[in-house]
Amino acid sequence: MKSRQALGKGIQALIPKKAKEGGRIQDIQLTSIKTNSYQPRTRFEDAGIKELASSIREKGVIQPVLLKPADGGYELIAGERRVRACRLLEFETVPAIVKDVGNEDSLELAIIENVQREDLNPMEEANAYRQLIDQFGLTQDEVGRKVGKERSSIANMLRLLKLPAEIQHDIEQKKLTMGHARALLACETVPAMLEMRKQILKYGLNVRDVEAKTRRKLVKKRPAPSADPFLRDLADTMQKSLSTRVAIKPSGKKGGKIIIEYYSNEDLDRIMEHLG
Repeated sequence: MKSRQALGKGIQALIPKKAKEGGRIQDIQLTSIKTNSYQPRTRFEDAGIKELASSIREKGVIQPVLLKPADGGYELIAGERRVRACRLLEFETVPAIVKDVGNEDSLELAIIENVQREDLNPMEEANAYRQLIDQFGLTQDEVGRKVGKERSSIANMLRLLKLPAEIQHDIEQKKLTMGHARALLACETVPAMLEMRKQILKYGLNVRDVEAKTRRKLVKKRPAPSADPFLRDLADTMQKSLSTRVAIKPSGKKGGKIIIEYYSNEDLDRIMEHLG
């Protein structure tokens, strides 16, 4: 299996060699730093910030934050948790590297840092990729190259934005997992998704339970299923693998059709990626 390179060009790509050696790190007044307007992360757990503050109190800020000049002060590119922790400790300054970058780089690097640290919840990550596409005109391929992920992974994350707001909120709150989300996306309609969501939350259904329930509903609605048990099992297996409705319809003694349904261009792109 081909190994994947580290995410994008990474934060280190914007840190000059001298800065890495300690020559460009500055102590910047916390009062002069404002939040990154392109910060993809929307939720910061108080408990996590307090834990980080305790670590900083004992060991100091090990990695400098990354800033860019803005409005007579500075705007964060990466390191908001460290800044929040330092403010909690009532520090006056924070070690930082200042680099003049554009808005696209600012968003890209904020995404990269959070993805590397696994700090973004799936909805934050999906919205960040959508922002790169909508605001900066990038393709899914280009987004994937920038953050070091396959295009199919970007497409799958973007599919989360098709979920109803209630389900997106549940994912943000960790009431539903990414596995649940993928299974729910196989439902044909929003009411079907919301009904399945109720069952998940009420009965504590795991991902396999949801996949099985969704698969049974799809099988019931599948047009003209084959009478051949082998073909029925094969269609069920394909349906589960592709997370969409599949029908195998024999015609004549040897031939037939495999019908794979899709519900949007992105859904088709996802299926094609899966099929290689």
